[in-house]
Amino acid sequence: MLPDIAAWWQHLPPSEQIFWAIALISNVLFGIYVALQFLGGHDSDIHHDHDGPYWGILSIRGILAFGMFLGWAGLVALRAGFSMPAALVIGTAAGFVAAWLAWRLILLLLRLQVSGTLDPEQVVGLTGEVHLRIPAHQQGAGKVMVEAQGALRELEAISESEAIPTGSAIRIVGLTEEGIFIAQALE
Repeated sequence: MLPDIAAWWQHLPPSEQIFWAIALISNVLFGIYVALQFLGGHDSDIHHDHDGPYWGILSIRGILAFGMFLGWAGLVALRAGFSMPAALVIGTAAGFVAAWLAWRLILLLLRLQVSGTLDPEQVVGLTGEVHLRIPAHQQGAGKVMVEAQGALRELEAISESEAIPTGSAIRIVGLTEEGIFIAQALE
């Protein structure tokens, strides 16, 4: 089989050899990249602290997408009867479009990420329900259930006045220096 591939390669015109080489090398590298990602390889491709908004296009994904589409689109253009310069322009345009689309897709997927970290300032003013009795006059902490940032959360809370029994409706009115929420019973 190897001699057949070598003979096939020798019979290709040099212009087709260039596009075949670019396409095959890019596809093999992309396959390795995807395999490493599935095997738990670290992906440090996208960072948000780069200088320009188009830096993501020059990521590994973008470069590999550019190479694959440059090679395959250029080869298709040559086989369709276009000249080498025209095939190079077509392949380059297809490569840029592919790199841009890969970059936009990653940005779209990154917008779906949620850190899950609670911002305590956003909890103040929200209402909820006492889950574990809150003792009176800051003599201890209880637990409250509050829907914050799209999730139902169990939070530690104190009362500055009377005790608040389990099941009571409350409003979070503040936050102590220690990060414990201050709850007030709703009338």
